[in-house]
Amino acid sequence: MDAAISTLKVVHILTAVLMAWPFYALVAVNQRARLGPPVGDRLDTFLENTIKNRAIPCFVFQATALLSGLLLVVLRGFSVSYLVSNPTLAAKLALLVLIAGSLSYVMFAIQPQLDSLFARLASSAAPPDVAGKIAVLRLRRKRMASACLFGVLSAAMLGLQVWAPFPGYLTFLFILAIAAFVWRAYSSVIPYGWV
Repeated sequence: MDAAISTLKVVHILTAVLMAWPFYALVAVNQRARLGPPVGDRLDTFLENTIKNRAIPCFVFQATALLSGLLLVVLRGFSVSYLVSNPTLAAKLALLVLIAGSLSYVMFAIQPQLDSLFARLASSAAPPDVAGKIAVLRLRRKRMASACLFGVLSAAMLGLQVWAPFPGYLTFLFILAIAAFVWRAYSSVIPYGWV
């Protein structure tokens, strides 16, 4: 039983690491913004294809995190209702729902609009306001990526506390640090990592 729990812990933690894609997406879009116009060039095609093709793997990672988390709870002898009665697990589950909801919104609402606008931009009859509409949707997608990154990092921090909680003030300080890091990732290219 211990080997199964240890294996599930590794799978659960590796899945959380792989869910850090929003950080790298923020770095990429911040780098793209530094280049400026023109919108719709080969770099934009590369960036858009990279971002939209990560949605399905992200859903797989989220499902893996949910399944491995459920199995960790059950293998430790608790019922699934423990996910709601344990505040830390309930918060992690809520964050996972936030992440999945954010990704769903980007995949099913924002990305199709962007694809349509880029297709219009590629035609010679594209209206002049297309680039502005693309910028608005990209900003919305960037904000959603920031929310996802905050959710992933917060869930990872809470994951450390499921069986050995930190003092409340320390959890609060970590949440503030995570928020500051996410803001920095949102607003810059983070040239020196944490610094």
